[in-house]
Parts: sequence; structure tokens; C-alpha cells
Amino acid sequence: MTGPKFRQELQRPFSGSWTSAEFRQILVEVSSDRRISIVLDRRLNPTVEFPFASKNVSLQAGLTDVARLAKGEISVAGNLVYVGPDSAAKALRTLIELRKNELSQSKEIRISDQRRAELQRHRTIEWRDLDAPREILAQISDQFQFRISNAELIPHDLWAATVLPEVSLPEALSIVLIQFELTFRWNDAGTSIELVSIPEKLSVERKHRSKMKPSAAIAAIHERFPEIETKASSGEIIVRGLVEDHEAVASLLRGDGPAPPVRQAVPQPIRKRLFTFSAEQPVPLIDLMKKLEESDIRFEYSADELKAAGIDLEQTVQPVVTKMPGEDFLNTIFGPTRLDFQIDGLTVKLKPKRATSPNK
Repeated sequence: MTGPKFRQELQRPFSGSWTSAEFRQILVEVSSDRRISIVLDRRLNPTVEFPFASKNVSLQAGLTDVARLAKGEISVAGNLVYVGPDSAAKALRTLIELRKNELSQSKEIRISDQRRAELQRHRTIEWRDLDAPREILAQISDQFQFRISNAELIPHDLWAATVLPEVSLPEALSIVLIQFELTFRWNDAGTSIELVSIPEKLSVERKHRSKMKPSAAIAAIHERFPEIETKASSGEIIVRGLVEDHEAVASLLRGDGPAPPVRQAVPQPIRKRLFTFSAEQPVPLIDLMKKLEESDIRFEYSADELKAAGIDLEQTVQPVVTKMPGEDFLNTIFGPTRLDFQIDGLTVKLKPKRATSPNK
């Protein structure tokens, strides 16, 4: 998804539960299910495993939660979600804006209008599993027709397949280069770039208007965000900070209240759902049932009846399924356990299997 559909998807409700899964696998499944691009930074461990559950939050909030379990943060840049170290996630959008501003406004670069239009065109960049970052940069440079004067600064690495949908050149380059703590500067009238280290301090300057007097607006900003630089000029407030700082200041000056709660989606009946589950080790049946209860599924049974039939819910199961219909999934779980089940909407009624009489 791109454009408004992508942004709307990030605000739609999200619920999910993994008993134990690799970080990258969770992101891949969410990306596939919700049809959004998620870029995982090379510096975060993709194979770290943890349980994760989220219920009726926005998709963006859910991705933030899972990123923090892996000691990372997210940044929504253009038509994708970047997941990386906290410092990189905070810097990414500001780096992109700085490079965009240089391209569109700077007179020092001396880029022709035609060349500027070529560099500002949006394209989809895609690479395959085990492509090296230098190969990815070469693909970007081929598409936009420019040279990289010092590509040798990029060390050898092998990356997982990723799609950057409808990205600008500053977005595509910044998403790759930030993973090596690099950005770039324009050279030769926009026909080449030079890789450079990311400055210690990043900021962009914007003007903000407010219904309040400038002095009162600045006081309100400093009270809420003491680290942000501000000054008044001709009735406007000039702010220097990260892109996210400007968004926070604009929201404050508009008087926006707290964000509205995420509208809870009506839970789908079990028969209309698709289930994905994978466990490296057997898990107790009762633990799996508790996980399913987190997604509004209810189990009804008589503990005494199961005990009398010699059925122990602590027995282990190890289902491995991908997008399996609900009834088939329950058959996979309860089939080997001497339990019969009956589905009623979101409720699963469990009974011991009836013994079959031998043929006479």
C-alpha cells in the first residue's frame, strides 16, 4: 500500500499473538498480512525470539511495541515503516528532509530544472535475499542515473529481500545509508553523490503560526518541549528541531487533544479466520488455549468431566500451520488429544471423545 491507503492502514486496529517467534518472522507476517513495507535495520538482531501479544491497538502502535522488545524503534518514512536503533529511527525523517530541501531549494548545487525533476521522481526499489548493500546502491544509482564517488565506504553484508514502494531518491538512499551511520551530499550538478558521516546534531528550520501571541506560544513550547530551539519573527514562531519535533509543536499550537481511541474491530467468528502458528518446542495445550483467548476466543468445558475421562490439558502439542482455516486449525490441535469440539461463533465447546463400540 502507498499514499493515503498506507497511512490509513497504520491506524487500523491490530491484534496478534505469538507464543515464541523470531523478530524478523513477526515483521514478515505482519507485512504480508497488512500489505505494507517494513524495513528492518541490519543492526537489530533479526533472530531474537520472544513472545508477543497485542490487542486492539493501532497497527503503528503494535509495530512500535514489537520493535521495543527487540531494543528498537520505528519511523514512518514515506510509504514504509523503518525499524531500527532508537537514534537512527529519530534521525531518519530529518535526514530525508534535509536532502530533499537541498535538492529543491539549494542554489549551491546548481542542478538544472530537468535534472531536479528526474531526481525528484518516485520509484519502487526492490532487492532479493542475499543481495549486498553495494549492489542495492548500484541499482538505485542506475535507476536515477548518478554516480557514488566513494561506495567503498559500504562494508560487505547480505540483506533480506525488501521492497521500498514509491520512494524518492533521498528516501531510498537514506534508508540504506543510515544502517551504516552515513548520509550523502550532492555533487556535480546532481550527477554524483559523496557518502559522509551523519552529523552529531540534526535539525530543520520551519515557521509556525499560532493564535496565541508569539511570546505566549514560545513559553508553551518551552514548557512542553524544553530542548527545542525557538524564536519569534514577524509574528511567527521559528522552530529548529527534528521533523517529529515540528509535528509535536504544530499539534500543541493547534490545541490538539489526546488522540482518539482506536476503534475496536468486531471479532471475526472462528470459522472465518485463518490461523498461523509455529512452535520450535511442544507447548502445553492449556497455554495454547490461553493464547487463543487473547484474540476473543472462549473455551467451555467441564474440568471434572475431562479429569474423569483421563484428559490432561497440560499435555503438549506442537502445531505448525500457516493461514489455516479455523475449523482445520482446531482439528490439528485437538485431534490427537481425545477431545471433541463444537464451534459456536467465538466459543469452542470441548467434550471427551465418545468411545466407539467394537463391531460384533
